[in-house]
Amino acid sequence: MTERNRDGRTPDGSHAAFTQLFDTSYEQAVKFVHVRAPGADVEAIVEEAFVQVLTRWDTIENPAAYLFKVLLNGVNGHHRERVREVRLHERLRAARPRETTADPLEGKIIYDDVIAAFQELPSAVREVAVMHWFLHKPPDQVAEELGKSRSTVTTQLTHAARRLREFLTTREEER
Repeated sequence: MTERNRDGRTPDGSHAAFTQLFDTSYEQAVKFVHVRAPGADVEAIVEEAFVQVLTRWDTIENPAAYLFKVLLNGVNGHHRERVREVRLHERLRAARPRETTADPLEGKIIYDDVIAAFQELPSAVREVAVMHWFLHKPPDQVAEELGKSRSTVTTQLTHAARRLREFLTTREEER
């Protein structure tokens, strides 16, 4: 490492000394992090460590030792974050309802029922419903394309939803 004056600055300037540290330590720092945290964003940890060294350059006695201490903190932070993620996934998995081996269609609306329900709608209402629910067009656009007012479109959508619900509920009960 470069010699330092009593005030902690290097005779050839902080920039040159930092550049020397970077040039001599970068590859070793990458290996250090990669070995200790293979799944981590190695570049991000190393980059952050060098930034911390540079921002504290005038106050640290041994920049190389400080660099590796910061790298170790970055690796430990990665492991802590990984543990948090694993615990979160475990909690989410435990909260998920258990899957049953029951008939997958039991209690479900069958595709043919949906088609039949739409066919039961008046053609004007069906056209509005298809454009909104299947083509994902907002009511304003549906109204504009069909030459209707927005209130007529929303009324027809409400009517369609009610009729579809009634039809599908009846079909469900018939099973």
